[in-house]
Formats: sequence, C-alpha cells, structure tokens
Amino acid sequence: MKAVILAAGLGTRFRSRKPKVLHTILGKPMVWYVINTVRSGGVKDIALVVGYGAEEVMEAVKAEGVSFFHQENPKGGTADAVLAAVDFWRNEEDYLLIVNGDSPLVTPETIKNMQRFLFMVEEYEKIKLGGVILTSVLSDPSGYGRIIKEEGTDRILRIVEEKEASPQERNVREVNGGLYLFYTPYLLEALFKIKPSERTGELYLTDAVDYMVRKGYEIRSFMASDPTEVLGVNTRWELGFAENILRLKLVKFWAQKGVTFHMPETVWVEPDVTLAENVEVFPEVMLRGKTKVAENAVIGKGSIIEDSEIGEGAVVEPFSYVKDSVIEKGARIGPFAHLRNGTAVGEGTEIGNFVEVKASTIGPGVKAKHLAYIGDAQIGAGANISAGVVTANYDGRRKHRTYIGERAFVGSNSLLIAPIRLGALSYVAGGSVVTRDVPEGALAIERARLRILKDRGREKLED
Repeated sequence: MKAVILAAGLGTRFRSRKPKVLHTILGKPMVWYVINTVRSGGVKDIALVVGYGAEEVMEAVKAEGVSFFHQENPKGGTADAVLAAVDFWRNEEDYLLIVNGDSPLVTPETIKNMQRFLFMVEEYEKIKLGGVILTSVLSDPSGYGRIIKEEGTDRILRIVEEKEASPQERNVREVNGGLYLFYTPYLLEALFKIKPSERTGELYLTDAVDYMVRKGYEIRSFMASDPTEVLGVNTRWELGFAENILRLKLVKFWAQKGVTFHMPETVWVEPDVTLAENVEVFPEVMLRGKTKVAENAVIGKGSIIEDSEIGEGAVVEPFSYVKDSVIEKGARIGPFAHLRNGTAVGEGTEIGNFVEVKASTIGPGVKAKHLAYIGDAQIGAGANISAGVVTANYDGRRKHRTYIGERAFVGSNSLLIAPIRLGALSYVAGGSVVTRDVPEGALAIERARLRILKDRGREKLED
C-alpha cells in the first residue's frame, strides 16, 4: 500500500504567508505529524503533494524520506491534487491511502484498523470495496463535508461538500474525516471521469466517491473511535486546539510510563523528548527538542529544558533554563539558573541562584551557588565559585578560555580576565581582578589599599 498526503493548499484562513502545513505543533511542522502517523500506521511508501510554498515545504520535511509531486494549481481541488501524484500510484493494483496534510490528529491505530476492516470485508463478504472513508459524528459539523449513507448501513451514497449541500443535507452530523482508502483501479477511472464543480471550479475527491457509487463500486464508512481525529486545522484557533490535544496525549503517554506530572494541563512536552521512570515534572515546565531526562530526576516549576540531557537524580530547580547542555547524575541546578551552548555539569555539582554558564565544562562536586557568570571555562572537581564571580571571556574581538583547577577557591566578586589558568588548590581572595595565571596552591589577591577618612562620610551626607 502507498499513501498520498495532500499538502498543496494556500490556507488562506490562517492569514499567513507561510504554508499552512508548516505551522508548528509542539515544535514540529503540522505535516510532520501526518507523515509520522501514516508511517506508524504501516504505510512506508509516501508521496507529498505540494503547491503553495513548495520549496519551503520540501525543505522542511526532506529528512522524512517522502516523494514530492507538485500541484500546478493549488486551488484545483483535492482530486486535482491526487492526480498530480498519479505517476506515483497508478500502476498499483492495491489500495491507496489519501489523507489531508492538515489532519494531525489522526492516529496510526485508526489507519491500521481501516486496513483490517478492508481485509475483513474482502475475506468474509467476498467484496472488493471501492474504498473506505474515515467519518465521525460531530455536534457542530460546520465546515465539513456531509456523509450521506444508505439508511441503516455503513454504505456511503455520496459526500456533499458544505458549499454544495442543501439545507437538509447540512443538518447531517456525520462528516468526512479527510482520510480515504481507495482501490486504485477504481480511483483512477473516477478521477479521469469527474468534472470540476460548476460553483467553485474545483475537482473534488468527493465527486470521485459519487462516481464510484454510481458505477456500483461499494464505498463504506469507518467511524473514528475519537471524534477529534477528524478535526482538520484551518485556522490559528484550530491549530491551538489540535496542539493542546496532542500535548495532553504525550503527557498521558509518559504518565503511563511512570512519570509524575503535577498539573499536567500546564506542562509542555515535545515529540522527541524521552523521559525515564520516576521522573517528576512540576507545573509550567517546557521539555523541548531532543531532551532526555533520566530516572528520578526532578524538573521544577517553570523550567525550560531544550535539547539537553538531565542525569539520574538530578534536580532542576524552578524557573531555570537549560539548553544544549548535559547535567550529570545528582547535580542541582537553579533556581533561576541559565545553562547553554554545550555546557556540561559534573556529578553532584551545584549551579545555583542566578548563575549563568555558557560553553563550559564543570567538573564533579563544583559549587557555584550565587550570582555568577561562567563563560568558556573549564572548572576542575571540587572547586568553589563564590557569589559575583565573572569570567571575562570576551576582549571585544575573540572569546578566550578560563581554566580553574581542582579544589580551587574563587572568592566573591572576583573578576578573572581570560585567557587565564588557576592551578589546583589555588585561592583567589574576594574582590580581586586576576589578569595572570595563578600557580597551584598559590594565593592571589589584588585590592587597592583601604583608606578611612574620619568624619568625611558625615560631611558628604549633611551637605
């Protein structure tokens, strides 16, 4: 079986120059979900029909291993889009899966179940169906094509687009879900026989259904187990609604794997995130990109973790931001910490309140607990970075590195002017500006002499 995904439309109701199918849901283009669903549903050979913004769409999904076909007229209609890919499927004497690129809520299980339904009908009823169409009953069917069936059966007589429907047909609440399985010889015949709509000029795929029924090829409906599966995404509001559904499904998936979510309705988890058992996630957390969180780790309220690895038993305190970084076992980050640009934090290390770490390697057991900036640095095991310490890594032209040895101590409000090396067990006295290397075990102190001028403070305050 092959699949054709229709992704050529303009998406005018989005009021956007970006192709509709590229608007993101949980960090992924909408069409990525459709491709992933089709592939997970057992259909590996996939074609994507592109039109408006074709180059942009092709670039966005080029890694997904799909074939591309161009619909010359994006307003030509769904049947015209399927015909654009006719060379992909015309020689297959099999069923063809067709799905809209703006249907991210369809599940792989539904696709598998529709295929099973086809084979069961063929096996037990000895009928070669012309097709099976996903449907659902909606309380408000506005905007959807209506399914007109033979009374008391699942045999479809026709599908009426809302623009073409009579007032009586608009009262029908069973709608077209935008996912079809068609027997390709019948479909090919129908597509070359149907004519454009007199009202819109479009070639409707639903007219192909009407043609097949008139020819005596039987079309059946398949009711979605969850009505949300048939919901398309045609507006920004519907995009947000779909994103919320998929977000909650991902949170539920991980909860069933042994992850604790506090106030799960507030947590953001993207599709490529991996969570181990006994991870604990507090409200308003965002887990993004290819983040991996190991067993017994805790992610505090309001934290954002992006493309990072959080080690076993590590704790990210509230409102911390970790990006492109690795945090080893038992480390403690935050609150209000910022790690970025390939930072690696060693086992048991503490990076505390309002500490920013950029492109640095922090050894095990290091303490940097308050108000520091560590940039382009390598810090040895057991070192202490006190409050207010800054590694001055940029000279206006280039970045330079700071090396701090094992068990070194850097006192509060010290400024380390890179490039610089502090040896193991070296000690920098608080308030020092260090511009030269400090040997192992040495004490570095740089301060102006303190002068106390009697009564001068009172004079300044009483003037």
